[in-house]
Amino acid sequence: MTSVIAGEAAAIASPFRVGPVQSLRPGAPDRDGETDLVGAMAGLGAAAVWGGALAVTRLGVGTGGALGPHDIALLRFVMPALVLLPLLLRTGLAPARRIGIGATLVLIAGGGSPFVLVAGLGLRATTAAEAGALLPGTMPVFAALLSVALLRERIGRQQMMGFAVILGALLLASGREPDVEPEECWLGRGLLLGASVLAAAYSVALRRSQIDPWHATALVACGSLLGFGPVYLLALEPSIGTAPWTEVIVQVACQGLLSGLLGTVAFGVAVQRLGVGRAAAFGGLTPAAAALSGLLLLGETPGLDTALGVGAAGIGVVLVASGRSGTK
Repeated sequence: MTSVIAGEAAAIASPFRVGPVQSLRPGAPDRDGETDLVGAMAGLGAAAVWGGALAVTRLGVGTGGALGPHDIALLRFVMPALVLLPLLLRTGLAPARRIGIGATLVLIAGGGSPFVLVAGLGLRATTAAEAGALLPGTMPVFAALLSVALLRERIGRQQMMGFAVILGALLLASGREPDVEPEECWLGRGLLLGASVLAAAYSVALRRSQIDPWHATALVACGSLLGFGPVYLLALEPSIGTAPWTEVIVQVACQGLLSGLLGTVAFGVAVQRLGVGRAAAFGGLTPAAAALSGLLLLGETPGLDTALGVGAAGIGVVLVASGRSGTK
């Protein structure tokens, strides 16, 4: 599985040439046939981080875990909020006022605590590999549909072929049934697809608002902590105080530092430099990272169908990311 991921990363990086940063007006295209190498590496980094985070989340909320989805949601945003609070204190609410309350709420819902809660609930009834297929794996398709409708981005023939390959790969990668009741399994899958729609809305709002990735991450983290913190303390049953401290530290490091901060910023860079469709396509690589992380952390051995799906998803990402795109 490690060699599969390394091979996909090399194949994806090869078509990209370094070029100047393109205009960030909504739906602004990259020059046909040329994509920014920094954006490509940012997309790869985000996919790797989020794939690992899915396995770590399942480690915390799955059978034997001491934390719930609400605990994961809080831990994901505490560290980014503390790190980026000085940025918001310096700029105030100017970024939120500039992009509008609607876009700000979409960013918080799609990248903040609502997204994490829905995804965490879905992860309780699926494997890490299947979650990687159903959540970030389907996000490119939802993001492409939204970007065509709202940003007037054009999907080329090669990119459409790539999306079709990614969808076929997801059917393979999600074919295994987790050890749960069928009704619970399908509920989990539905929740993960709902989280995928939220993530797609976040990527489109990020592109349309033209806000820089650091300010976007600061708004999401601080807004999530401000809105969800009181609910967590007053209406829910916190488990952080009773969970093993080693488990809490692992979740803080992975959810807060890697996924909540670095992964979110990296994806923002990819969206700005590549556009919504190409950046979101890197989500097709997340099943590979999730499957590998699930094997190492949870002992979930990927079947042949999952391995084939992971490989096919990498091909689909190459087709989408290296294809022609632009505006209508």
